[in-house]
Amino acid sequence: MSDDRRLWKIVLVGDGAVGKTSLRKQYLGQGFDTDYLSTMGADFALHDTTIENTQIRWQIWDLAGQPVFKDVVRAYYTKIFGGVLVYDVTRRQTFENVEKWLNDMWSHSGREKNVPVVLIANKIDLREEGAESVSSDEGKALAEKVGVFFLETSAKSGDGVDAAFAKLGNLILQYTS
Repeated sequence: MSDDRRLWKIVLVGDGAVGKTSLRKQYLGQGFDTDYLSTMGADFALHDTTIENTQIRWQIWDLAGQPVFKDVVRAYYTKIFGGVLVYDVTRRQTFENVEKWLNDMWSHSGREKNVPVVLIANKIDLREEGAESVSSDEGKALAEKVGVFFLETSAKSGDGVDAAFAKLGNLILQYTS
């Protein structure tokens, strides 16, 4: 890749066990692992891609979702170009925490609300109709309310994963052009 590529720092945020690491691994072509291991603080990966004829190097920070890491995670929001905010459609509490995550990211980014965000409803392969499940309509309504883009994914099958990162890239290009 030539020296004219753009380096974009992005973060994956949301409650613990919503599938952030699985989404990242699926996007990077590493497949899906059924064993859950909690991210301790933050994990990091680089990925080169092209979005709208622009060479991009993603600097992907996969941030821990457990409350014990809250203060550590905030340091990683500095100078981000975008965020992927994830909730688990089978666990309503993770959906209810979306606005907290979003406000925390925006307030600690140094860029306020000028940080493009894609809200991801993950684990759609496990969605069932029930009191705990979050519907597509609820996700769309929340995204519209807070002013972010909404997509549904399955980190297990890979459905929607590439589209989510591509959409974030398009949004960042709009903000940075």
